Amino acid sequence: EIERARAAADTSPDARARLDLALSELETARIGTIHGFCADLLRERPVEAGIDPLFDVAAEEEKDRILDACFDTFFQRALSAPPPGVARVLRRRSQRRDAIGPRDELRRAALSLIEQRDYDAPWAVPAGFDRLRELDARFSELRDLAKLADESDNKESWLVKSLQEIGRVVAEVERRERVRGGERDHDGLEAELRALGRQRLWGWKGSGKWFSKTRERANVLDFREKTKERLLRTLDLADAELAAQLRDELRDVVSEYVRLKQRAGKLDFLDLLLVARDLLCERADVRVELQSRFTHLLVDEFQDTDPLQAEILFLLAAREPSAARLEDAEPEPGKLFFVGDPKQSIYRFRRADVTFYERLKRRLVAGGASVLHLRTSFRSVPSIQTMVNA
Repeated sequence: EIERARAAADTSPDARARLDLALSELETARIGTIHGFCADLLRERPVEAGIDPLFDVAAEEEKDRILDACFDTFFQRALSAPPPGVARVLRRRSQRRDAIGPRDELRRAALSLIEQRDYDAPWAVPAGFDRLRELDARFSELRDLAKLADESDNKESWLVKSLQEIGRVVAEVERRERVRGGERDHDGLEAELRALGRQRLWGWKGSGKWFSKTRERANVLDFREKTKERLLRTLDLADAELAAQLRDELRDVVSEYVRLKQRAGKLDFLDLLLVARDLLCERADVRVELQSRFTHLLVDEFQDTDPLQAEILFLLAAREPSAARLEDAEPEPGKLFFVGDPKQSIYRFRRADVTFYERLKRRLVAGGASVLHLRTSFRSVPSIQTMVNA
């Protein structure tokens, strides 16, 4: 394209000179992923970044190997004296053949914390939530609900069968309590209620107007539905409380993962972003040099960019070299280009968030940027597009 533009008859001498320069500098353009870009920057400035100059990027399988070493040590220790959150997870039982067991569930939680380790603030617990009291209340409601099965003479009704199944769970919990001398095992109760809440029996409705001689079926259905809603709400709050517990109990796994990785001279993908961001924030000399070197930044698929990546880009494009945070970095006009489609934002699990994309777009527009809507698709033939549009 540059060659064709140079050869065009209407190209002015000044434009041709710029095209000549562009052609001679074509190979200086850095084209690649944001992680590869950050790795290059860190290899140039390892001393300033405080990392091993000969660092390697840990591939996913190597990251998993380091995590397994950390988690296996933690899990063996936890089995001998489980902390409260781990004990609750160990009491859970799988309801489906494809469901993961408690050990894998804990490992997955540890991996999630590792991938979010730059957010180190304590997690909030639900305000005013008393798990033991709430579990007792839900169990009492289930007992009352199950007793309604005795009122009906139609034992073949699916609604009656659902209440009988609930009654069997209630009876089993009460039997275990009698064996324990009346003491309630709340961790076990929570596991039982969680399993009960996932059963299909809550959709069994039966038929006819009357459930029993004195009670309409709609009345029982309403009672059952409200009982289920309160049960699931309690379990959601219990999960939120559990998440905060596990966050603290699994911190040793995160710390050991970071230690082993550093000892091996490895950086994972999150490290590439974290260390590069910190380098730009904390070293003004490095930031100024990189800002002058990279005159233009074009980012494709920006809807998949997470806040950490965006901060790196904004710092490199900042008009004021003193800006050391995303909030303070106003891009120099004409330096930063984003290409993105919010309708294709599907990577929230990778920390990308379409609301963040929209907020940055509004911020750029407020600073004088232009929005160009690309309305022509080159990915399929007109006949297919006509059908889809219709």
